[in-house]
Amino acid sequence: MRKIIHGEIYSLDFDKLNQLVSDWSSAYRFAFCRFQKDNLSLGECRNKTKIKYPSLNTRQISDAIMQAQGLYKRVKDKKVVFGGKKNQDKLVKKEISNQEWKDKRDNRVYARGDITKKGNPNIRLLNRNGDFYLRVTVGNRKFEEYKLFVPNKFQERLLSLFGEEKPYNVRLLKKDKQHYRIVIDYEIENPNIIIDFSSGVIGVDVNPDRVAISNISPDGNLIKSFSIFNNRVFFSSTNKRNYDVGCVVKQIINYALENNKGMVFENLKFKKEFENQGRKFNRIKSNFVWKKILTLLERKCVENGIQYKKVNPAFTSVIGKFKYQKMYNLSIHESASYVVARRGLVFNEKLSLYKYPSKLVKEIVFDHAGDKVKRIHSWSLWRKLRDNYKASLTAIQSRMSNLKELDGNLCYECGIPSGEIFQKELVSGSLNV
Repeated sequence: MRKIIHGEIYSLDFDKLNQLVSDWSSAYRFAFCRFQKDNLSLGECRNKTKIKYPSLNTRQISDAIMQAQGLYKRVKDKKVVFGGKKNQDKLVKKEISNQEWKDKRDNRVYARGDITKKGNPNIRLLNRNGDFYLRVTVGNRKFEEYKLFVPNKFQERLLSLFGEEKPYNVRLLKKDKQHYRIVIDYEIENPNIIIDFSSGVIGVDVNPDRVAISNISPDGNLIKSFSIFNNRVFFSSTNKRNYDVGCVVKQIINYALENNKGMVFENLKFKKEFENQGRKFNRIKSNFVWKKILTLLERKCVENGIQYKKVNPAFTSVIGKFKYQKMYNLSIHESASYVVARRGLVFNEKLSLYKYPSKLVKEIVFDHAGDKVKRIHSWSLWRKLRDNYKASLTAIQSRMSNLKELDGNLCYECGIPSGEIFQKELVSGSLNV
């Protein structure tokens, strides 16, 4: 598990550091272009970059190349605008100067930690009588020191980092002419799991407009279900959105800690093709931050010692709708989160339809499932039920209007038709499209 420390450095004279940042950013872009345009190997790219940028030492060159290679693996042949497309458009429209554009483009430097050096050889943290400093290598045996300001909530982490002498990575991001942001990350061992699935689980279903939560017992029965709504997650700016994502995840984690239960959520992937579902929903879906929510949720589970499990999301909404929604009076998303929780406890959701005999439903669905000899996965049966259920209302109404034609095969209780034959006919009519 990785820990993060945020901080800042302040100085009236950043000339040498600015030159280092400019050279490193230029080497980063140069290496990326060699990977993308020239299709060079790692060694060939290192040799060319080292010749072109003699002001950088070997380790700084390696850091730039590794970052460029990582970017290339993510984007492949896609066009990349260093500094941002919006800033480039502002430059074309002359809304910002050429120097301002360069400041936004050349604004960072990254230095890897080294376990053999017990820290970071190029950007080193120093502790002098309780005051923290940052020593940056700006040339051959040339260093610049800057006082480091760290918020109180990160003071303990920083002190533990000095005590354990672990390697740490440092990223400097230019904030303005007199400030640089510092991001330090380092690896620690994962905490021991203190909350497991023995007391039940919390099922989480993430959707574009809400996050549904279900609390179930170890035997799979529902205890409580609710939804978390936060519209700012989907409509606000990036910083506000990240803050609200953290608030939503914190609420889920606190609920799991209060109930002493592990977490189950979907290994979610959206289809790439576009489906027009209305202007409002399209906007919500395009801004959907499901990846941030699930990534942060997974990380917080590890951090708090909560056992978690990611399950296949196939047909969770279908099973929840047909089997549990009316049974427990839940929304479609809450019923899906209930199925997610049960799937985490390895409960097999057998084919059934609420208020209808499962034996009859299975027989009729098998009749429409094709080859009866071949073994069929239960998800295929749920798909068949879902696809045929869409036209069921019209079929049910038409059959109920002609029930007297089945009079010879029906039993009546208080004037209401009942019996196995009636139920079979009703279900059969709902499944025949």
